[in-house]
Amino acid sequence: MQKLCLLSSLLLVLIALSSCGDDLQEDFTVEGLRPVYIQPEEADTITSLPPQPIGQLGKIYYKDDLIYVGERGEGVHIVDNTNPFSPERIGFIRIPGNIDIAIKGNYLYGDNYRDLVTLDITDLNNVTEVSRLADVYPEVPQNYPKFYSGYFECVDPNLGFVMKWEPATLENPRCFR
Repeated sequence: MQKLCLLSSLLLVLIALSSCGDDLQEDFTVEGLRPVYIQPEEADTITSLPPQPIGQLGKIYYKDDLIYVGERGEGVHIVDNTNPFSPERIGFIRIPGNIDIAIKGNYLYGDNYRDLVTLDITDLNNVTEVSRLADVYPEVPQNYPKFYSGYFECVDPNLGFVMKWEPATLENPRCFR
């Protein structure tokens, strides 16, 4: 009798598991995150640009009445804070893959994906790369958005490096964290 009960239970479990398949899943739409890619040859290009819209803010650095505001994965916004009651955005330094910066004198040090770059910021309209230490940071694949729980579009490494994540409406996303 015990064997028959055990066999019946096992059969029920197998039937229940066999009914769970992708063919039964209904289509769905959900809000989530989508990776924004950059090609490897574009990743090393650092440029001075006019003020850009501010998106995903990161760390802030203050020096000589200027505020340097990091934007995760994008670069650094420059704000003139001579008049604290009316700060003015004056420029943007595009540093793909940037997470953190430090400034000493007229040099800005920042990460550019795996590399550490030193930039001369004497002329903020024409920032120049002074040096680059390649492969200082280990390659960390960004297969999912950090500090996020929910649906997201799966990363396709064939499309390039993940520069950042953006909100998007997703159709049938396969990735969830």
